[in-house]
Amino acid sequence: MEPIDWLAILGALAWTPHLVGMVRDWFAKSKVRVITQRQVDIGFTTYGPIFNLRLAFSVEKRDIVISELKIRLTHESGEERIFEWQGITQHMGKMTLPDASAMPFEKEQSVLAIKLNQKDIEERFVRFQEPVFLAKQRDYTAKAAQKMSYLKAEERYDAELFLREPEMTEMYSFNKHAFSWKPGTYKVSIEMQSPEKFDLVDNFREFNLYSLDIENLEKNKEFLEMDYKRIIMGGEEKVAWQWCNPTLLKT
Repeated sequence: MEPIDWLAILGALAWTPHLVGMVRDWFAKSKVRVITQRQVDIGFTTYGPIFNLRLAFSVEKRDIVISELKIRLTHESGEERIFEWQGITQHMGKMTLPDASAMPFEKEQSVLAIKLNQKDIEERFVRFQEPVFLAKQRDYTAKAAQKMSYLKAEERYDAELFLREPEMTEMYSFNKHAFSWKPGTYKVSIEMQSPEKFDLVDNFREFNLYSLDIENLEKNKEFLEMDYKRIIMGGEEKVAWQWCNPTLLKT
């Protein structure tokens, strides 16, 4: 065997551990399949535009920790909006009541991270909101809270009058103008992040909103001031928000 042949063999052997590692990582990488309910909850409240979805995950190869879950919505006009998880309710089973009827038992979970495992396909109800709206709303809330503190320190605070202060009317206006739903087709991309490598499949959907849907959702603008009043004055009567429940289609 010529020296050049030995060099070629040694070069190939040098790559062997690297190739073995690549193959091992590929086979060990988790595969996460997204399973969604047929319908999604579309809303608009004092929390801004809302996208609520009941979903589950099927995991293959190994368990995985998810550190971020978000929805990317793209309207047919090209406008794109991001919704991030703000709350998770996990279905834990059913509880038998004294009258022998069954009531669903659910548990509120943290949105810091969730662990998905191969053994169980666990159903979760995830509440998504726009981080851009929430960040701006915090600024308006801080200004209103500052004004409230000032009035209380001056012993001039009156809850009814406070609701008509400039800081509150600015918040109402901001909230109303944050309405972003439009008639047309929306593309849905369900996106996740994890410290580990994984493949995500079946994570694309689409749905349609019609003019009547938008008309109904816009009625919620009329309830915004009523809900802020409930929050500030401590009322127990909740607002009957209008919701839209379009069908999700796989794409």
